[in-house]
Amino acid sequence: MAEPEPVEERPRASTAALPEGVTIRPAKPGDARSFLDLWRSVVAEGRSVRSERVRQGASHYRRQFRRSWNDHGAELVAVAGERVVGHLSIRREESPTTAHVATLGIAVAEDHRRRGIGSALIAECLRWARGVGVHKVMLSVFPHNAQAIGLYRKFGFVQEGRLVAYSRKATGYEDELLMSLWLD
Repeated sequence: MAEPEPVEERPRASTAALPEGVTIRPAKPGDARSFLDLWRSVVAEGRSVRSERVRQGASHYRRQFRRSWNDHGAELVAVAGERVVGHLSIRREESPTTAHVATLGIAVAEDHRRRGIGSALIAECLRWARGVGVHKVMLSVFPHNAQAIGLYRKFGFVQEGRLVAYSRKATGYEDELLMSLWLD
């Protein structure tokens, strides 16, 4: 089996099947403020993410985005002009016994959903995963988020389990579905 090419050389902007003017690329420190605008709006919706408030500021994300593509993880953004309209974070497990697994989280601005941005972000993160030898990608999703579940199924993710009353939100406890994709 051939050695994968070094991950540091792999990032590149992607425009496949995206709306005109939108690109997918590794996050940069300069994206931090625009990313925070996206994150605040997704959190404010109160539907699709665990968080009920934004806990970190721009300086945290500037640091996080300095090494946005390496063997341990990737931070990807979808950018329309100067605006971050989508974000995906994927992190490889640290333990040697689970280093073949990575977990992802994704968010797309409400006014840019159903335009191929989520698909492009996932396709790029799967490219990263294959390039670093990840064999299994995991995620969790609220059962009521049919749009996201449909997107994940399109890529071959399957439900592995259900975490009953896993998230405690202001509105009460919510279940989460565990979904995964084997890349082999």
